[in-house]
Amino acid sequence: FYTPVAKKIICEAKSSMTRNVFLFFLLIAVVSISANDDYFKETARDRAGLMESIKITREDVFANMERRREQLGKMLEKAKEDLADHEAGRSLLSDEEREKTAKRAEILERKLERMVDVDERVSF
Repeated sequence: FYTPVAKKIICEAKSSMTRNVFLFFLLIAVVSISANDDYFKETARDRAGLMESIKITREDVFANMERRREQLGKMLEKAKEDLADHEAGRSLLSDEEREKTAKRAEILERKLERMVDVDERVSF
């Protein structure tokens, strides 16, 4: 239906249009990436400024560790009390609750043991 010359012109037009669409999307991608790059640079500068204003001392770190150790100790006590009350029949837990509480107690014990190990290894 089309002559060979018309086919060639149509093919080139399609190719040209495809290339132009591709270049358009490539341009959008480049602009988007460069805008994101500027955003991340500004965010990094802001974070650096915030970090300069935050002064954390060795005592702050140890106080936080001690506070966390006390919190974990209380949580462990509560879990053990719940299990003891269940065993004594004072407050019965469902099988699922009992398993969760026993697992939580086990995890808390391991965390506390690791915190003690860290204290022994830490030297500033």
